[in-house]
Amino acid sequence: MKSEGVNGSPVNWTVSDVVSYFTAAGFPEQAAAFRTQEIDGKSLLLMQRNDVLTGLSIRLGPALKIYERHVKVLQKTHFEDDDC
Repeated sequence: MKSEGVNGSPVNWTVSDVVSYFTAAGFPEQAAAFRTQEIDGKSLLLMQRNDVLTGLSIRLGPALKIYERHVKVLQKTHFEDDDC
């Protein structure tokens, strides 16, 4: 999986890494919300759909894309790797 310029496992990402990831993924405006809420890699992997849709105070369209195309994918990849 492509990590949009951020290296290492998401669990080790800093807040800046999370912001860089979403900026590189095409969500620079929304990435600021992750910085404001101090979402690091561990927090990102724990986020649920409702957290992204309502907790970050970002528009619904981008929030849905961020959750479905990025957060869920990162969670699925991370937790599948841990199961091995």
